[in-house]
Amino acid sequence: MKHAKRTAALLLALLVGALSLGGCAAPAGRADPSPSPSPAVDIQTPTAAPEGDAAEGYSTQDVQTLLDAGVFSGEMAPLEAEVIPLLYGLDDSAVTDCAAYLAANTTQSADEVAVLVLADDQAAQEAQAACLQRVADQLKTCRDYAPAAVPSLEAAVVERRGNTVLLAVGDPATLPQAVAALRG
Repeated sequence: MKHAKRTAALLLALLVGALSLGGCAAPAGRADPSPSPSPAVDIQTPTAAPEGDAAEGYSTQDVQTLLDAGVFSGEMAPLEAEVIPLLYGLDDSAVTDCAAYLAANTTQSADEVAVLVLADDQAAQEAQAACLQRVADQLKTCRDYAPAAVPSLEAAVVERRGNTVLLAVGDPATLPQAVAALRG
């Protein structure tokens, strides 16, 4: 039974990944003639948090806070916890807690929010790099085929605090303020 659940989670992750990229994929036979510049992703420098302080990083509840703030366009679909490490290419043993939502219609929107709680600093650094790579890959793919998603991807927030990582792609006009409110 456990093997069947794991296999189902893997298949769901592959399907979500294919759909999220498929919506922006180039038509067959058409290659991107120009190299894409690196995205202007807002990378926040990690800061040391007070030892023993439960607020040293993001929590999975911050995902709901951002959803409630209205910074995402359209319906957002939750991902199962078993799928989230696979989506970001992370070792599931390094992820101790997580929550993520993607735009329900990935052909219309690149909106996404995730909080990853990692086992240690090294895992957090790897998760941050994986999130940055995901944004860069989506930006490159969507630049010509979903131009409406480009401003959101260019204003994406990937921030590491302690052993946590936040990835947020949403309304460039309101997302920075909503993320700043999380920092309190």
